[in-house]
Amino acid sequence: MENILNFTNIDSEDFVGMYTGEEIPVRKGETKALTDTIAKHIADQLATKILIREGITDYLGNPKREILLKEMLGEIKVPVKEEEEEEEEEEEEKEEEFEGLKKKPRKRKAKK
Repeated sequence: MENILNFTNIDSEDFVGMYTGEEIPVRKGETKALTDTIAKHIADQLATKILIREGITDYLGNPKREILLKEMLGEIKVPVKEEEEEEEEEEEEKEEEFEGLKKKPRKRKAKK
């Protein structure tokens, strides 16, 4: 079960993060709710991009990196699996409830 984090693009331009070969576009100033793993992964990418652009060569060990990461990553939201499990359970209950009401289609007689 993985939590959801808000990721905000704090840069002055649009950003496209990459995670397992998938592009995750985030417009400047936009906040997206992402899984904890993905949010932290692309926040790390954006922090690196910003620090390199500022000419900082030791971008991994620079103390400004932690400040940038804190600005990008917001409050934790509901765990992903709990929401998905609740929705699946509700669907299953509805299907069981209406199972007995399903009727077979009637054959129509042709008019003469």
